[in-house]
Amino acid sequence: MKIVLHTLGCKVNSYEADCIAGELIKRGHQITTKLEPADLYILSTCAVTNEAERKSRQMLAKLNKLNPDAKIIVCGCASQNSPEQFLNKPNVTVVAGNSGKNWLPDLLDSVGNYVMEIPCDYEEAGSVLPSRTRAYLKVQDGCNSFCSYCLIPHIRGRSRSRPLENILKEAYLLAKTAKEIVLTGINLSDYGNGLPGDIGLPDLVSALGTINARIRLSSLEMTAVTKELLAAAKASPNFCPHFHLSLQSGSNTVLKRMNRKYTAGEYLEKIKQIRDGFPWAGITTDIIVGFPEETEEEFSDTLKLAKAAGFADIHIFAYSKRAGTPASKLKQTDGNVVKVRVKRLEQLRDELRQRFLLEQAGRIVEVLTETFAGGFWNGHSENFIKVYFKPGTRALTDNVQVQAKLVEPYLDGMVGEMV
Repeated sequence: MKIVLHTLGCKVNSYEADCIAGELIKRGHQITTKLEPADLYILSTCAVTNEAERKSRQMLAKLNKLNPDAKIIVCGCASQNSPEQFLNKPNVTVVAGNSGKNWLPDLLDSVGNYVMEIPCDYEEAGSVLPSRTRAYLKVQDGCNSFCSYCLIPHIRGRSRSRPLENILKEAYLLAKTAKEIVLTGINLSDYGNGLPGDIGLPDLVSALGTINARIRLSSLEMTAVTKELLAAAKASPNFCPHFHLSLQSGSNTVLKRMNRKYTAGEYLEKIKQIRDGFPWAGITTDIIVGFPEETEEEFSDTLKLAKAAGFADIHIFAYSKRAGTPASKLKQTDGNVVKVRVKRLEQLRDELRQRFLLEQAGRIVEVLTETFAGGFWNGHSENFIKVYFKPGTRALTDNVQVQAKLVEPYLDGMVGEMV
């Protein structure tokens, strides 16, 4: 059959979709991610916010229009959270959740509700689809943090980790085609939870040091930044000095209402430790603007911390009320106030990004080529700067590592000169 796989949400969803695709291809099916007519659609949904869940339902309607006679399988976080919103919808034959995605390929001709309880142990997702240039590698699932604005621990279950030997086996396989591997999980910082012994994220980084590909970490909690992790990263020849360290707020009182178990001062100390070991590290973050009861003073604390941290980039989210969370019961911040604060933070983000890029000028970095357009090759450096450069006399393809001297900011990154 011709099957369209459409994935909403996070890197974990993308990894799991790649595993589903890998298994379907092994069985002889034609797989695409393009939204076009097909015999069957597999929709992997997201539920991190109400808006994400709405987009999942919206996409279901769009798939129906592409081929009104096709079957549709729905899986992922939105269907795990509320399968009822997808059951009995036109052409939906199977509704699954987050568990059992490894046997979704067995359900192509089935009908019914297959949303199951989340397992206590890590569940392997199946045969991963080889990627070119950058590949995701899932090493952990679930979360024990229970931030007051988030439903994910209820939808993904408690934290559980993938055995190290399984990760290494898949990493060697991915490195045959991809030159960069991004470690991902619902809470990557919690890697090691549920495994025997005293294994943790530093051990994983060390073990992957022999892989013939760059190793990049996805989002981390500040508690994961320890002297052991930084030492393991420093000793690994393939580690990318890019740390996406979730902040959410720079106000101690807001952090407490969020049930984030650190202070602004502790966060800044982790930033200092990273820069001591990796002076040119790209440090990025997430910030939620307009959390319930956020005052002007609390928002100002966030701006002050962002300036002090000198972030390379900030992913900005306007707070979205999520039914069923403790934060949804608090007094909500006025929507117009939130919009103004988002713009103020966006302005600061742009200033900080420009400052970070200017500080990088003159450095020689290693760039992994990705695409060629407008006469420029582009790709990302180890510290996650998007670099644009002309190939000169050298014939290039994608998925090649080249050295480039950073010249000046350009578009969403920097112009470089190939060395």
